[in-house]
Amino acid sequence: MKRSYSVRLVLALALALPAAALVPAAAFANLSLGQILPQARDGDARAAYMAGMMYAFGQGVRQNVSEGARWLGESARRGLPQAMVSLASLYDVGQGVPLDTARAHALREQAAGLGDPTARGQLDDDRRLRGQADFRRASVLTDLHMEQAAVPYARRAAAQGSANAQLLLGRAYQFGSGVPRDYGQAVALYRQAVDGGLPEGARHLAYMYEFGLGVRPDRAKALTYYDRAAAGGLSKARQAAANLRSPDYYRSQGGGGRGGSGGYGSGSGSSADNNGQACANRGGTMSYGSCQVYGGGGYTKVDPNTGQREGPE
Repeated sequence: MKRSYSVRLVLALALALPAAALVPAAAFANLSLGQILPQARDGDARAAYMAGMMYAFGQGVRQNVSEGARWLGESARRGLPQAMVSLASLYDVGQGVPLDTARAHALREQAAGLGDPTARGQLDDDRRLRGQADFRRASVLTDLHMEQAAVPYARRAAAQGSANAQLLLGRAYQFGSGVPRDYGQAVALYRQAVDGGLPEGARHLAYMYEFGLGVRPDRAKALTYYDRAAAGGLSKARQAAANLRSPDYYRSQGGGGRGGSGGYGSGSGSSADNNGQACANRGGTMSYGSCQVYGGGGYTKVDPNTGQREGPE
């Protein structure tokens, strides 16, 4: 199974430091940037790291990648390996700092020498896995909300056989992030990710078959791929398979079934058609009379007309 060190810099690095880097008694838990900055200015490497991440990703402050890079640089100079890894990712894509892949590599080597497992994993993957470095660049740019800039890296990595990049690029096509929406391309890329052994690829491909996006709806194939993803350890795929096997699956909220209002797909009633179009405009698909939109936490029900969240799917 291929490991994925996708450098999810946002919450994973900003809010969950390894045990060796934790400060006493949750000193930075739930603190605002205004509370953290004085400690950063006083020379606290961890506070500088947190300030850098907040600026880079716009957490509690307007996004400013250059300011984020400045604080990450301060933290790195004070010896914090997590800051070195995060700063390396910015040098890799030239955001907030000049594009300098040699500097990025040197920072990872420095962090690895200090025992940082993420840096070690990235260096190891870059040696072993084709396309991993470009996938990581695409992932960083996606996390920075620079989806269009991420696409060339994702394409290059996908062409080299990176299953992680194939999944990332497939999602870009499915949701129109940085590229025009193209369900057919998304399906093709998800198939490649499945062939590369990625359970998330199987879960996404199952969803395409379940709702007929880029392919004809096919319950049997959807179940096959959900089960495959579940066997790979994905609980969401296991839940989706159980839901699809439920005898109530095709019952609409109004009792219309597959072809009726609120049923499978967008339905054939005028209300379902209107809601289906509204949902599509929001980047989602209809199911059980609800609009499902994919986000960082998975598929979420929203009101197709207002976009208001109804609750987790």
